[in-house]
Amino acid sequence: MGSFGRLNWILWLFVVEVVGGAATEVSGQSSNSADLEQRLLAVERGVAQGRIIAKHEALLAAEMSGRIRSLNVAEGNAFQHGDALAELNCDVERARLEKVHTSLEEAVKIRQTNERLAELRSVGDLELTLSQVRERTVEADVEVAAAQVQRCIVRAPFDGVVARVRKREAEYIQVGEPLLDVIDPTALEVEFLVPSDWLAWLDRNEPFKLHLNELPLQLSGEVHQIGVRVDPVSRTVRLKGQLTDELGGVVPGMSGDVRFEAVQ
Repeated sequence: MGSFGRLNWILWLFVVEVVGGAATEVSGQSSNSADLEQRLLAVERGVAQGRIIAKHEALLAAEMSGRIRSLNVAEGNAFQHGDALAELNCDVERARLEKVHTSLEEAVKIRQTNERLAELRSVGDLELTLSQVRERTVEADVEVAAAQVQRCIVRAPFDGVVARVRKREAEYIQVGEPLLDVIDPTALEVEFLVPSDWLAWLDRNEPFKLHLNELPLQLSGEVHQIGVRVDPVSRTVRLKGQLTDELGGVVPGMSGDVRFEAVQ
């Protein structure tokens, strides 16, 4: 192929690429326009996209560094408020607590002895006072050591289930490092964003229907919380709704259309 032929071939490829890219861009713009039209139509009809969330959920972290001695729960396990979900190796902290308990016993005996001697006028007031002060000081040391031991145990902040376990037994964990994700699946609500101009007619206790995507369910609810500010970029406000129907089979993370009865 000569140089002229190669040049024509290159120009032909360039034209194909440009035309193909333009067609793809037009197709993408058409798809985006269709999506935008659907969203605008949904807004006009009083429909918003909602997501089921748990009222009570927490990411539990370690309050101290150490090796995990035991994990008492697995993913999906239920627990009660105050249950010990995990425990770190706390041999040093427990030994320190035992030591200050012994010091407290000593301080109590010294104070009691000085009080008896004071009755016999065999000890001075200063020595008696110092023994009483020492006892109170050691009592405070006991409280500090006991609090350190309690930090070795990760307890449940509410009744719920374990959504995710992030560490394993015998692994080392740092202070503040995530350990467990926990939720209360019995207390659910729906969260969604709506255009800010809906605030002209939307109020608390406004009824709505939630049509779930994952289940053939339609749940009734009402707005119980309206955001205190409007996002200046999207011009939307965050709402939360209380579901009033039975929630059998419904779990956090599910989504669906929130339809307001006032504009149906």
